This record gives sequence, C-alpha cells and structure tokens, in this order.
Amino acid sequence: MDATVRLRRLGLLTGMAILLLLAVAGPAAAADPPAGASITGPCTVTATSLDESGADLDTMTGPATSDPNNPFDVDRKSTVAWSGTGPPITSGSYSLSIYGFPILAGTIDNPAGETSADGVIDVAEILSFVPFDLVGVVEVGAGIGGTGGSCSGNAWIRIGGDPLTSVPGLLGMGAAILGLIGVVSAVPGRHPARGFFAGMLLGVGAGILTLVFGIVPIGALSPPVAILGGAILGLIAGLLPVGGGEAA
Repeated sequence: MDATVRLRRLGLLTGMAILLLLAVAGPAAAADPPAGASITGPCTVTATSLDESGADLDTMTGPATSDPNNPFDVDRKSTVAWSGTGPPITSGSYSLSIYGFPILAGTIDNPAGETSADGVIDVAEILSFVPFDLVGVVEVGAGIGGTGGSCSGNAWIRIGGDPLTSVPGLLGMGAAILGLIGVVSAVPGRHPARGFFAGMLLGVGAGILTLVFGIVPIGALSPPVAILGGAILGLIAGLLPVGGGEAA
C-alpha cells in the first residue's frame, strides 16, 4: 500500500477520534445558570463556594436538576458555605460518596429535632479522604436518615486544579502516550496484535483524560462508562486496516 492511502486511512482514524470527543463533550452552553442538586425527600440545600481569595465562585441550590454539563465549581484550597432544611431527624447517620464509592460517614445526634442547619466545608479536608488528587468533574452523592425521616441526593461538582499534575492525569497521559506509540508502530500493518492492545491502552488513557479535564460523558454516565468508551475507540483504532504490509 502506498503512502497516500496510508495517510488517508490515518486521517479517517483521526477524524473518528475528533467526532467521538465532540460527542462526549456536548454543546457548550452560552452562560451557565446556577448549579443544581437532585434531592429525594423533604430536604433543601443552598451552597456558595469561594475561591482562594475569598470571593464568591459559584452557587448551587436543591432540589433542582443535577446536570454534568453545569457542575458546581469549587476551589480545592478554599471553602463552601451551606445551609439546608430537612425533617426532624433526632438520631441517625449520614454518608458522602463520590461516584458511588463511600468516602465519609458519621452519626447524627439531634435530640431537639431541629429542622435546619448550616456550616462551612473545608474542601481540602473532604478531599483528604480520597487516596489521590481528585481533579475535574465528579458526581457526589449524600444521604441522611434515621428516626424522623430521610433524604438523599447527588450533584455534579467541578474540582479546580491542574489535571496534568494529578495522579489520574499522569496515569492518563502515560497510558495515552504509550498506546499512541504502539498504534503508530503498528501502522505498516505488520503487527495487528500490537495495534489491538496498544489501541486499548490508548483508549483507556484518553478516557481518563476526558474525566480529569472535565469533558463530561453525555448525561449522568459514570467514569467506568466513559473509560469504556475510550477503550472502544482504542479497539477500533487497533483493528482498522491502516497499513498494507504483509505479516512478518
């Protein structure tokens, strides 16, 4: 196969990757409305995040629509002031999770049956319960329940930071670079197996990078689904007949 045909097929592969990224990213909003938290039960919440200088950064209210394309922005070096109302739970428990994985839990002691509360969250303190530098858009879930009632909810939150210096970012870059090198080295068509597995590695790396850079999956898809989408792209890349040489 001559160089012209190879370049055309490489162009096709590149075009497929760009189309998938555009589909994943979705249309950009002209102006972000206030972020929302989806709540089940008789509870309400309002939160305001501050940047590192102490100025207002973003607001979130609930119950409302929790949209991954309009996440609640928080500064990992600052705080979030919140207030909320709920049923008169005199005793019970609460929990906090990220993508369904529990990171924090505790008990409630409210003998007076208060139905409102407020406070300030130190973002860095909450993130200390996560075993790696969490950056980008994540789905946070919370639940509270016990004697007197219960509520649960979730919200999409964008954690500020440098994705390229985070552990997931470094892993994603490393996997994507190694996978890309492997796919390119298989282009002559002499190493289809190498292209297949390198394509998988490239896809996983690309999937991780879409997460840490805040390119959110369509709807409320979880990271495993996003990474699987990247892996499928990598498999297609590894299986495309982008070369024409005979097997060595």
